[in-house]
Order: sequence, then C-alpha cells, then structure tokens
Amino acid sequence: PGTTHVHSSADAVAGDTMGASAKVAMREKRSMSQAGPRESTALDSGGKTLSIEALLADLPEPLARFRDLVRTWNARLNLTGAKDERGRGEVLFADAAILADEALTPSGARVVDVGAGAGAPSIPLLLLRSDLRATLIEPQRKRVAFLRTVVGTLDLVDRCAILERRLDGPPVEGAPFDVALSRATFAPLEWLARASTLSDRAIVMVAADPLPEGALAERRYE
Repeated sequence: PGTTHVHSSADAVAGDTMGASAKVAMREKRSMSQAGPRESTALDSGGKTLSIEALLADLPEPLARFRDLVRTWNARLNLTGAKDERGRGEVLFADAAILADEALTPSGARVVDVGAGAGAPSIPLLLLRSDLRATLIEPQRKRVAFLRTVVGTLDLVDRCAILERRLDGPPVEGAPFDVALSRATFAPLEWLARASTLSDRAIVMVAADPLPEGALAERRYE
C-alpha cells in the first residue's frame, strides 16, 4: 500500500517531489505562535482510509470520463507513465480525493496548479467539489490542448482557466489564490518559495518520506 500524508505546518519542508505522490504536505503562512501542537490525524483502516481499489471500483461518471480522456491522449502525449489501472488511479485520483476535504481546500477556494500536466489533481478535484475554481498553468502546448479539451468536454469552462505559460514572467492572472499546489514540477523548497507569490496556503506533493518537523496533520491512502 501507498500512503498520502497531508499536513499543515508553519515551516514544513518535505523530500523530493515525485510523479505519483505518496505524500501531500500543506504549508500555510502563519507565525509559530499560531500553530498548534503536532498532531497525527491519520485515518484508520475502519472504512475511512482511502482505498484506491475501492475508488476505482465505484468511480463516479465524470471521473471515469476524465480517466478515459487521459487514456486516449496518453498514447500521443505520454501524460502519465502508469502502466496499469491501479497505478493510473493513484496518479489521477488519490491526491484529489484527499484534497477534497474542506479542511485542506476550503469551501469556495480558488486554486492554482502550476505544471498541471495531465490535469491531476486539479481536474478531479473540481469534479469532486463543485464549489471550487481553478487556474491551471502549463507551458507545453500539446498538454495545454489536452487540458482545454478536458475542460470543454467535462463542462468545466466556467470554473477552470488554462494558462499556457511558465511561472516565471508577468504576475499570474488571478493571484493571489486561496490554495497553490504543484506536483512533480519543482523541488519542495523551491516550490514553497515560488508558491509564496501565489497564495498564503501552499501544498507540496512528495514521496513517502518522514513527516517534516512541525507537521500538524496526516492523511493516508492504501
């Protein structure tokens, strides 16, 4: 089984970023005096821990349509290197299912996803949470074409903007956002520095390394 940890911290830093994250670290700008004590809130296995197999066995129709679009385009664009359904499900849906928790992505939040790639976790997150809006930043034109096709096909045009650009350059339209996230694009330290220009709440997705000092919460999937 894999694990996804989500933690909120004043100064949390995690390990190397990987394509399919096994940990999601959330860092909010706030003083240490405001941060509570370290507290593990890992969900137990009594039906609450996220199971990839269970998710895939009963995939909601919009998520299934997104999966099928990724399948179709993947042959041309290599959107994901996952070789089987379980691996694809982890890459496409696990982080979104965790981030759908309002404690992590507040109600009505505007999210920015830098290096959006195949659209995960932001596209599935929008499909799970109709109250959210997102701006996806992606520099590769072919992937931008895929993302725009997805947004149109899944009726997300009113809630999802696609920007063909790199993070360097002019200020990002819509900043500051409520949540900034990035997966497999920057090393965690670099991302936290860059994310500070976009939002007070930054999410870092990394491998299954130990929780960094100051972590406040944890979530798991298996």
